[in-house]
Amino acid sequence: MAAVRLAVVVSLLVGVASELAGCAPYVAAPVHLETYPVALDLGRLEEKPPGATWTGADLLAAALTRNASIAEAAAKYRTAVAAAKASRVAPSMTLTLTAEYAKSEPKAWLYGVGSDIPLDIGARRGERLNAADLSALQALYDYGEAVWIVRTALTRARADRLSADAELALARQLEAVRQARADRLDRRVAAGEDDRGLALTARADLAAAHRRVADAYARRVLADAALAQALGVPASAVVDLFLAPVAPPPDGLDLIQARREAALTRRDVLRAVVDYDLAESALRLEIAKQYPEIHIGPGYTYDHGIAKLPFNLGLVLPSSDLNRAAIAQAEAKRTEAGRSLEAVQAAVLGGVDQAWATLRAARTTETSARERDLPVARRLADVARRGAAAGETDRVDDLGAQATLIDAELAVLDARRAAVTAGIDLEDALRAPFDPPETTLVQNASRALGGRQ
Repeated sequence: MAAVRLAVVVSLLVGVASELAGCAPYVAAPVHLETYPVALDLGRLEEKPPGATWTGADLLAAALTRNASIAEAAAKYRTAVAAAKASRVAPSMTLTLTAEYAKSEPKAWLYGVGSDIPLDIGARRGERLNAADLSALQALYDYGEAVWIVRTALTRARADRLSADAELALARQLEAVRQARADRLDRRVAAGEDDRGLALTARADLAAAHRRVADAYARRVLADAALAQALGVPASAVVDLFLAPVAPPPDGLDLIQARREAALTRRDVLRAVVDYDLAESALRLEIAKQYPEIHIGPGYTYDHGIAKLPFNLGLVLPSSDLNRAAIAQAEAKRTEAGRSLEAVQAAVLGGVDQAWATLRAARTTETSARERDLPVARRLADVARRGAAAGETDRVDDLGAQATLIDAELAVLDARRAAVTAGIDLEDALRAPFDPPETTLVQNASRALGGRQ
């Protein structure tokens, strides 16, 4: 019997030692606040040679490897995947060592080993694993949404940058024309040929032209800053980039079908679906908790010379109301999740409708400015130019007509910028790029991350 007791003790010690030997060591990972700002300032775009044109897909591909919010979303997804794997590990058992010494007994020692092992089976285990997997799926949807947010920011910044460059060129032309007209009127006023009021009006127009140049330059700077932020590089790295135009909505866009697909496939909708599934899983778990949780407790006892093998069966009983209150709460949560899903879909459908209406209005305004106002301004400028060349009108009138023409061209540019912005808003509402290479890249980004688990 001594040999048996010794074997039991040795087996216990060996088991504990093997468990301790397999423990993972702690590895410190202190945060260095200066690391990221320094790396950001040194960032450069080297995927394409200088002077090459960057498309939306090129910019998004660069942002996927540099943008901090995308990297954060990817890290959160990996954390959720790790949590799902950890949920598959069985709960820990409890091990109890007992000892007793009695002077009156010839064999004075009693010692034993007891355990408490929860049976990780049935609905409790299944719902725990299901909830962890659903949380990982939500994290993947969040990653896809982070990619889309960055993609939309790149598209808006690209549109603003292209529009600002075009506006800046026209605004400088207008500034030069307004300057020449104001100078001529000043000379005519000084010679007593014109009233000073005309010169003052020309100077006010010149000041407005100066402001237009300054505003266009400011929009250019802001667009560069937004583009750099989305790319994860300093603003100096994007100043000289050549950017491709933003893809307009396709002529054959089936809005009804696209609207329906957005209400069914947008990631915020799918995330709300997972919220409902989580609420359903929580309800099933509370239903399972109506029944006792089973624990088993095998052990060993050496009782003053007698070896015993006790076995315990433990039951964790439900609450006094058989868990009815918790079940009612879970049912209410499931109903709430269903209403939240409907609210998300309503917001999606409303957003698509509003974006489409805005796009139609912007297109109407652009068409009117391009096909009605601009031709009139061109005819007037042409008449004034021919009159000045023939000596029938003054050069001041010619400059005024030129300024009116440039104003009309700027109005067309403003209307076009509004239409492009409305098209981007429609893309955002549909969560579907109008550029096919971008569509492929957005889809593959989530698939690639989901495959690296």
